[in-house]
Formats: sequence, C-alpha cells, structure tokens
Amino acid sequence: SNLSDECNRMLVLASVLGREFALDALARLAGVCEDELLDTLDEPIADRVVSDVPAGAGRLRFAHVLIRDTLYDGLTSARRVRLHRLVLDALEALYGEEPGPHLAELAHHAVAGRDLDQGVRYARRAGDRALRLLAYEEAVRLYETALETLDLSGASDERARCRLLLSLGEAEARAGDAPAAKGTFIGAADIARRLGLASELA
Repeated sequence: SNLSDECNRMLVLASVLGREFALDALARLAGVCEDELLDTLDEPIADRVVSDVPAGAGRLRFAHVLIRDTLYDGLTSARRVRLHRLVLDALEALYGEEPGPHLAELAHHAVAGRDLDQGVRYARRAGDRALRLLAYEEAVRLYETALETLDLSGASDERARCRLLLSLGEAEARAGDAPAAKGTFIGAADIARRLGLASELA
C-alpha cells in the first residue's frame, strides 16, 4: 500500500509471470521500455518487495511467495485468464519460433489463458525436449499436462491421444516406472487397435 499505483500495476503483471520474472518479458507485457520499467521497479526493490535473482541477469523475484500469491489471487478469474493470454502473446513474440527452454512456461500460460490447443502443443513439445535432455520425470509431468489439457479442450482427437500416451509411456519407462509405463502403453494400444493405427500399435 506504500507503493505507487504504477508500481503496483507492474507488480500485478509480474505476479502473472510467476514468482520469478524476466525484465524483458515484463516490459513487453506492460508496453514500456526496460529503462522505464527499471525506474518503476526501484520502489519495490528499495522496499525489498522484489530482489535480483542470484546469477540470473535480467531477472527479479518476489521476496516471498505470499506477496506474489496475494497479488495474483486478488485478480478476478476473467482478468487472470486475460492476462495469461497477454503473457502468452508477449512471450511468443519474445522467444520467437524456437522457444527452447521456455516451452514449459509457454504451456503453463496457454493453459491458464484457456488457449487449450496451444497448451497441448506446447506441453507436448516441452515433454519431447525434456525427454531428449534425459529429464524423464519432467517429461512425464509435461506429457500428463498435455493429456489433461486435451481432456479439458473436449477434442475427440484419439490419434493425438494415442501418440501422447506413447510418449508418456516411453518417459515413464525411462524414468524406471515400469508398471505405469505398461498401463500407459496398454491404453495407447487399445486406441490404436480401435482406430486401425498399425504403426502406433506396433
């Protein structure tokens, strides 16, 4: 309450980005240049509401997760969805066609912004990337997110579900969870058999 209105506006936008946030992403979301943003953020930095991320050039974080959560929870559901969509647009413009390590972040904002088709696509790509990097537990989490988002979307794309199950099963197997992988592969096989997808069934 001791901070200026403009400062609070920036902090609300930052809360949608997360506990940690990149200055270039916040500047793009707020529609200001980074110098102007830094001037505005001098207040909360001085009051220790936000601070630098160690070894994270160009990144800040809320001093406590409760500060971030209080700002975020103060938004209406409709406003929250709208802001997540704006974040998604800003991050897509910032990261370009090859978002690489930011895929999971994009998936999160797509799902929170109710852009479910994009959410499935980004979560799957993030899962594929985690699998390539041998981060098997993370790949499992991301493929599960993709499947849950596919359910939320109401899409009846059983072929896409089958392929996601195959990817999830592979990640589970590589993570050492053979029973889960077996169940996932059986689910994929049932779909492949029903749809006559010979390659997926094999």
